[in-house]
Amino acid sequence: MAINIKTARQVEPKIYAYTTPGVSYHDGWTKIGYTERDVVQRIREQTHTAGIRWRLEWHGNATFDDGKTFKDGDFHAYLNRQGVERERGTEWFEVTGTQSEEYFREFKSTGGAVEIQAQPYNLRDEQVQAVEMTLAYWQSHAGDKFLWNAKPRFGKTLAVYDLCRRMGATNILIVTNRPAIANSWYDDYEKFIGNAEYLFVSRVDALKGRTHVLSREQFIDAGIHNVNAKCIEFVSLQDMKTSLYFGGEFDKLREVADIDWDILVVDEAHEGVDTFKTDIAFDRIKRGFTLHLSGTPFKALASKKFPASAIFNWTYADEQSHKLSWDGVDENPYAELPQLNLFTYKMSDIVADEIKRGVELNGETVEYAFDLNEFFATDDKGNFVHDSSVDKFLDALTTQKKFPFSTAELRDELRHTFWRLDRVASAKALAAKLKAHPTFGKYEIVLAAGDGKLDDDDS
Repeated sequence: MAINIKTARQVEPKIYAYTTPGVSYHDGWTKIGYTERDVVQRIREQTHTAGIRWRLEWHGNATFDDGKTFKDGDFHAYLNRQGVERERGTEWFEVTGTQSEEYFREFKSTGGAVEIQAQPYNLRDEQVQAVEMTLAYWQSHAGDKFLWNAKPRFGKTLAVYDLCRRMGATNILIVTNRPAIANSWYDDYEKFIGNAEYLFVSRVDALKGRTHVLSREQFIDAGIHNVNAKCIEFVSLQDMKTSLYFGGEFDKLREVADIDWDILVVDEAHEGVDTFKTDIAFDRIKRGFTLHLSGTPFKALASKKFPASAIFNWTYADEQSHKLSWDGVDENPYAELPQLNLFTYKMSDIVADEIKRGVELNGETVEYAFDLNEFFATDDKGNFVHDSSVDKFLDALTTQKKFPFSTAELRDELRHTFWRLDRVASAKALAAKLKAHPTFGKYEIVLAAGDGKLDDDDS
């Protein structure tokens, strides 16, 4: 007699939904689960011990219309995106059996996509100018780069999205050294762009749990149902530099290296971008155009990395001028922005006379130009080259009339100040002087440069 041993069985994954009439605290709620066995048997296992009456609302195969399977967690996440409340730690949802079945049929046919109703928007004049200037440059300089030197609250995210739309970009890559700003990019995407046109892809921690953020795998799946899907991918620069495909050692972000991106957007371009590892990473990104965004691109401007025709500038002074001169019929869009006051100091007559005379170099008299970087230059021992002049400068700030630290009242207004120099050695030398100064020494001096130590004795 032959023995027939079955080594496999066919599995039919199912999603099911039931309600419990008579259980008052679950009135209006539906239990939605998953099983690979008989649905009725599975429900009885959950309810018979407590003697709970139940009613099967519906059940169906856990497969999309294209044949691909899914789990109940996928459908649960879809209900969450639809705004359906879930009882914490359970599979109970505040939805009727009929409503949940309608959601289930939509989920199967669309692959789980939930359309965002994006709002219309109008760019401010300076945003329009940035977009149009960049478009014109891109059309005549394909493969090149452009810089937006724009102050905070310029509205860069929305303006960038508008630029990408007008470029007809299909694949948009946004990279930053500050992944916490991912929420700003996502918020404007959700509010003004919507997933009918672009899908938002990211793996950064700051965006975990956001409703319409997809993984690369989910984006590929969604593309089966929406062949016209375009991609906005947000990537952390730190994450990218550790990728095997960008000079690191971990097997991740392969798609970033494989895709031909229409545009690479480097946000906060002044932070950690000009490094050897970053250069290696960026060199491996295939893209048609690069847009740098920064409110303080001092290094890029000083190195003449961008020609004047490839820079859009929007400063605090520009903003204040528009605020004061607004005469449009609509509400002033700058009205809520804070008033900014800029102050300068008049040079003494002695210094002014010296500037007029100029300086003699190689037997010729040339125009005198004060250089702040030269003023705080250091020698090979880390001491200021113009040591006595720096002392006079600090004394002037704390003693001369109307200078910012000259009175107790002014110093009380300036409890926290930020001083920026272009070299670590200069920052260390200045921090040491401030610490030893009779007035500035009363402040806590924090050195945010190099190893953060004022001298070798610091722990």
